[in-house]
Parts: sequence; structure tokens; C-alpha cells
Amino acid sequence: MDHDCLIRLDGLCLQASIGIYAHEIAAPQPLEVDLRLAIDGTLAARSDDIRHTVDYDQVVDALEGLLAGRHFNLLEHLSQAMLDLLGQRFPLKRAEITLAKPLAVPKARRVSVTRSAEWKREAVKVVAL
Repeated sequence: MDHDCLIRLDGLCLQASIGIYAHEIAAPQPLEVDLRLAIDGTLAARSDDIRHTVDYDQVVDALEGLLAGRHFNLLEHLSQAMLDLLGQRFPLKRAEITLAKPLAVPKARRVSVTRSAEWKREAVKVVAL
């Protein structure tokens, strides 16, 4: 039986040093992040305990830590680095991330990249709580 729980963080606004052009390298710019994090929600659904799920604040802190003091050239590379970090730090089964640069192309609302990853995790077995 599948006990997936999909956690969504939409419209997360971060500052990032991202891009290949001089003006992008010179100063951080807004980065919009949409996340879909799939976990086994069995324990959290029964326990109502934050330790059995993904703490959103910790996700944001992890992403901000990755961006701090580091430059990335490409959204493709940054999105993979974020997926790798989230997969290492949190008990995710799957994740999808969309990164968008709203200032990248003056005639476009935004430029974005979407990537996903999947991890093999042991299923949680709940007898009784």
C-alpha cells in the first residue's frame, strides 16, 4: 500500500547569485522556487508529530544555506544541487523542483527549469501508536 504524502512549497522567494552574465554575477537576484516533496506520511498522519514529517523551515534553511556565499552559473546545475541536498537531509521518496528567474529575460515573465529525483526508502511499518 502506498502512503505517500505530497508536501508543496509554492512561490518560495530566495536571493541567489545565479547566471553567466556580468550583471548576474555582480549582484544576487530573486529566485522563485516551487517544491513538491513526497514522503511516506504514515507516521505523521497518525502521530501529529513534526519529527515524522519534513519541517518546512528546515527545508528553507537548507536551501538558503546552499545559496549563501556561492555562485551558480545555470539553473540546471542549481536545481540538481538542491535536489541532492534535500535527498540527503530529508526522508524523501521523490522530489520535484522548479526554479525561476523572473528578471532573466526582459520580455518574459520568467525563465524556469524543472527537475525531479527519486530515492529508494524503506517503507514505514506502523503497528500501533
